Amino acid sequence: DLIEVSDDGGGVPRTSRPLLAMKHATSKIRTFDDLYRDTHSGQNLGFRGEALFCLANLSENLVVSTRAAGDDVGEKLEFGTNGYVRDGSVAAIPRKVGTTVSVVKLFHSLPVRRTDLMRRIKAQRARLMKMMQGY
Repeated sequence: DLIEVSDDGGGVPRTSRPLLAMKHATSKIRTFDDLYRDTHSGQNLGFRGEALFCLANLSENLVVSTRAAGDDVGEKLEFGTNGYVRDGSVAAIPRKVGTTVSVVKLFHSLPVRRTDLMRRIKAQRARLMKMMQGY
């Protein structure tokens, strides 16, 4: 009932954190030229706002913990299905620089999808691992 992915990137800047799971939000595109940047160079990898919005929308809870290089401590935020930070959910936490995204009960509001996912979980996991090993 929990899917968790971590990276060891630069973390999310404090001012961008409330926007992480907002629809159409991304911190990866700052200029028009960024649309044409080669994503295989490794400069544009990371968690994407639109994907995080979809995960928030399809799960019971989306939890993001992050720490940027200049931060003394990390921060944990929980997002509702609308992509907004849940009231009272922001907390300081100890963690290394980087970001962790936790999805709790994916497809909880779509029982047919959840049943299908659970039925095919081994095959889906194998496909995911094959894709991840490509990087």
